[in-house]
Amino acid sequence: SFAIPLPQENGSSPPAPEPVEVYACERDGVRILLLDSPRTRSKRGVYTYRPEDEQEDPYKLRGSGHWDSHHLNMIVQRGALALARLLGERPAVLHCHDGHCGLVPVLIAEDPGEISYFSATRALLTIHNAGQGYHQEIYGLDFAGQLSGLRKPVLRRGLAGEAVDPLLLGGLYAPVNTVSEGYAHEIMSGDLDELTGGLGRWYRENSVTLRGITNGIDPLPFDPRRPERSGLKHAFDPLRNDLAGKRRIRDELLALLSAGPIPGLERYGAVSGEGPLYTFIGRLTRQKGVDLLIAALSLLFSRRADFNVVILGEGESGIEESLISLCREVPARGKLAVLLGYSGEIAKRIYAAGDFFLIPSLYEPCGLTDFFAQMMGNLPLVHRVGGLVKVEHGVNGYSYPEHTLGGLSNVILESLADYRDNPDLLARMRQQAVERIFERYTWDKVLQRHYLPLYSGLAAGSAPPTG
Repeated sequence: SFAIPLPQENGSSPPAPEPVEVYACERDGVRILLLDSPRTRSKRGVYTYRPEDEQEDPYKLRGSGHWDSHHLNMIVQRGALALARLLGERPAVLHCHDGHCGLVPVLIAEDPGEISYFSATRALLTIHNAGQGYHQEIYGLDFAGQLSGLRKPVLRRGLAGEAVDPLLLGGLYAPVNTVSEGYAHEIMSGDLDELTGGLGRWYRENSVTLRGITNGIDPLPFDPRRPERSGLKHAFDPLRNDLAGKRRIRDELLALLSAGPIPGLERYGAVSGEGPLYTFIGRLTRQKGVDLLIAALSLLFSRRADFNVVILGEGESGIEESLISLCREVPARGKLAVLLGYSGEIAKRIYAAGDFFLIPSLYEPCGLTDFFAQMMGNLPLVHRVGGLVKVEHGVNGYSYPEHTLGGLSNVILESLADYRDNPDLLARMRQQAVERIFERYTWDKVLQRHYLPLYSGLAAGSAPPTG
């Protein structure tokens, strides 16, 4: 354990020692060091306040960000650098993820207390979400200086209006990549300037290049052929169109949704119909397209479309309330179940039970839920944007080009017709989806083909081009 100095509050408050505790373990030959603190332990949710927080303090609104999120970010960034010095270790590469760690490349290059020790260390900055609200901007030069210890002339280089933007500033000190080729193109082309606060325009003006590397997954925890790894109660095989176990998982899930309370989740509605099962797992936000999904479901249920939906997630209170209201509408009764909160065990059962997986995102840097669903024979329906372009219409899922009510409704109806009239097509798509993941998108392939060469180039002082 050790302490780092941080302001006690937001604004011009005096610094105080911030306790940091380190936990260590080793997995598969990799040493893992975890930073903790009383400030982090006091949070019920990772990113936002929970309903219990709002009940205790009306200023801590459910779904809103923590007031001291910048303190949490600095505990990770300053804490990691302090830990390296305490251990007497000089990392070859510091891989910094998102705005939460975007100041690390600046600190090792500009902070007098860090420059000498980390003189041979290089940084890589990876952007997982460049949307407005995700940059972790620090408002006010004085406060940014108090938090980071960086000089104002340095911080001014990353100013966006009155805020210091770690994604802007960090991009001047380290190569930058994002989590899919499609998302990198959208950012740098200017297509997403409105949604990213002009990040691509700023990068172009400051000669910052952006490389796209599509994420991968470890497929084994989502391989339904191996219940001992996936944790599923029944095995099945999308590659061979052997779905008997999948149907049993679906029946047991729907029975659970009708049986009563589920620990840790708020349940609304139930599913009792036959028809195909459409599923959604994710944050209940406009970025994830849930507002459009609600409109599409309301329209299709009113037209007596014969399908069922299970939704798991939490997010914006207005969207949660709209979903609850939809559950209570007569056309949706018996066809829609909404689970507010999150459970990894329930999520895996939903992936396995579903026939189709809904990803109507307004924008999507990469998307991993499409991989998880595909592994379990659950074909994704995606808005063709960002990293979701890896879902090819009619090949390994369904996609639609326009983020509109008509676009989403029509692709649901198309998949519904294929479910009824073209089961051979669905079987072929399920097979191709799994095969493509193993060919291109397992994490070991992404690591070997992309990140390890990038790390090696950085450590050698000759990183490959990031454009």
